[in-house]
Order: sequence, then structure tokens, then C-alpha cells
Amino acid sequence: MKKGFTLIELLVVVLIIGILAAIALPQYNMAVEKSRATEALIWMRAAADAEERFFLSTGSYTTDWESLDISAPISKKYEISLDNSTYNIRVKNKDGKAYHLRYFMENISQNSYPSRILCLHPVDDDTYKKLCLSLGGKNPHVYKHMSGTQMAYYLN
Repeated sequence: MKKGFTLIELLVVVLIIGILAAIALPQYNMAVEKSRATEALIWMRAAADAEERFFLSTGSYTTDWESLDISAPISKKYEISLDNSTYNIRVKNKDGKAYHLRYFMENISQNSYPSRILCLHPVDDDTYKKLCLSLGGKNPHVYKHMSGTQMAYYLN
């Protein structure tokens, strides 16, 4: 008598492995995205601190990385920019993901969010809602901007 596994037993094992992978893969992707967003958040906080130091020494903010005491980070995933239209720092995902982070300068009178870091995502996107919440997001509210309506969460 030969010993071994039948074809049905092997198919059941492959099916179980496939089901486990289908459950684990989205969680893995979210963990990777959270780590990337956390890295971007750290860079943005460093840029925000540099902007506030620049303001303390000059009395105005800059939109020029060369004026700050740090350099713009080079990232394959994120674009970190000094946005002079609204005087904030924006971290945007380069691959078209639908969320981004913003820091609003402290001493701008027309600013609705002085010294606030926001995580923004489309209103109907539960995936990025979970990401913003996992970064410590709180007080969800509707955020209206030139690019449309989004949900915003305070990260500080």
C-alpha cells in the first residue's frame, strides 16, 4: 500500500493557504502604508519646526527649502512641499493614493487651523479613514478646499 496525500487533501491545504493569504494581505498592505505615512509625518514635523524657527528669526514664513535649516527629503513615495497658496506644508502620496497630510503655519491670521497637522482623505474612503485613525487622528470633520471636500482628522 502506497502512502501519500490524495489530490483532494492537497487541494484543501492549498485552499486554506489561499484563504489565510487573502485575510493577511490587506492587513499587511495597511501596515506598510501606515509605516510610510508615519515616516512622512516625521519629515513634515521636522519641516514644520524649521518653518517656525525661520518665522521666529525673520518674522515671515518661506516657501523655499533653501531658506530653511533642513533640506527637502527625497522620497520615492511622497512629495513634501511648502504650499505658498495657503501657507502650509503638504505631504502628498506620489502614486495617486487619495490621502495627504498638511501642517498649517502657526502665525497666519487667515488660517483656520494654526499649528495643526491634518490627515485628509476623500469623504467616502474607509481605507484611508482607518489609516488616519491609526496615525492618531481625532475629531473628524469636513474639510473644504480648492481640490474638493475631504474628511480631516487632527493628528496633534
